[in-house]
Amino acid sequence: MPYLLGLTLLLSPTYAIRFNILGLPANALMVWLFLLWAIFVVWIFYTNQINSFGNWLRSELSTKHFVLSTTFLLAGITSLFVGGFSQQKLGQFIVLFLQPMGTFIVARYVYKRHPSRLGSPSEAEATSDKHKDLLRVACYLLLALSGLYAIIQYFTLLGVPEAWWGNANEPKRALAFFLHPNFYALFITPLLAFLLPQVVQTRDQRQEMSSSPFSNLYSLTSLRLAWLLGATGLLLSLSRGGWLGLVAAVGAYVLLAGNRKIVRSAAAVGALVVLIVIVVPNFRYRVLLPFQGEKSSVARFSLWKTGWHMVEDSPILGKGLLGFSNNWGKYNTDPGLEHYPAPHNIFLNFWVDTGLLGLISFFGLILLALKRGWQNRRNQLALGLTLACVALVVHGLVDIPYSKNDLALLFWVLYSYI
Repeated sequence: MPYLLGLTLLLSPTYAIRFNILGLPANALMVWLFLLWAIFVVWIFYTNQINSFGNWLRSELSTKHFVLSTTFLLAGITSLFVGGFSQQKLGQFIVLFLQPMGTFIVARYVYKRHPSRLGSPSEAEATSDKHKDLLRVACYLLLALSGLYAIIQYFTLLGVPEAWWGNANEPKRALAFFLHPNFYALFITPLLAFLLPQVVQTRDQRQEMSSSPFSNLYSLTSLRLAWLLGATGLLLSLSRGGWLGLVAAVGAYVLLAGNRKIVRSAAAVGALVVLIVIVVPNFRYRVLLPFQGEKSSVARFSLWKTGWHMVEDSPILGKGLLGFSNNWGKYNTDPGLEHYPAPHNIFLNFWVDTGLLGLISFFGLILLALKRGWQNRRNQLALGLTLACVALVVHGLVDIPYSKNDLALLFWVLYSYI
């Protein structure tokens, strides 16, 4: 199962492979997740873990993260019917709530299995760490492969739609295996933040890594190379929201775990990146555009205003799943603005589509992750999850960091570490 969870993360971009099954819309990632669940059930029965899984589930139900998760799922179910049920809303519920949260349960059980199946508590912890190491290997592979492809794209335009070759409306941008440069940035930014504590590590942590069962796969040099490839890909996506999210995560890391050496290193790297942005015309142009009345930047203000009007009209239940998109014509007051599916703000996204219950429960999960990271700053996984949440929220101030199949899946897979 741990290998299949790693493969699941690598398959995240396959949500873009779309088709119909019995006349119903589907995609490759959706089919894979249902298959993963089926394999998990067979694995549970074949290895005689039915009682172990039941005992674990009963013990988890009273934990804070499970209470908040259940509340969030309840908000999703409620929002499925607010404003009227539809096939499109059911599809949204499946890919944004049912599948990612079901996969969260699978991943969390794999990482936190009942010690009676694994021997002593220390053996259980060692096995859990091994499984988590395997998933991190998948994270680095995804960073490296997508980053390398993004670099190739930027200099050859291989696989880049004509819209992002560089024109009067859009500068040249890389998008890796995704459908849009911003989609690439939304997925890769939390990953970069999550892996940051392992890439920047102390001498003691390096010794711990050398004893890992996967140490032959990741020397510190290979980890940093994979991370840098991912960061370069993010830079070439020209996603300002992604840049801002990663900068916020780096700043949070320096505050939470940094010493003088890390602060100096962060300042030096930051100065180098700023210099590159200033020197390279395409990057400099991208940064200056919002101050020159760029259409997409100005549109954000109109979107936020429209989203807020929807919240004012229905502050408790919101407008239901797909509520912003379905009510666009009724609330939009800017005739020059094309149709947008979401308000491009993480607070308004959840409030409009899942109501107050969805907003509170989701940010309860975020606050719980931040608390765990603060309390366990020396733990790379706990701190990494905190940094991923920081990147997600900051990036989400101007974009849609959850409301896509792969993004929802990524959030819940990473959250299974908590």
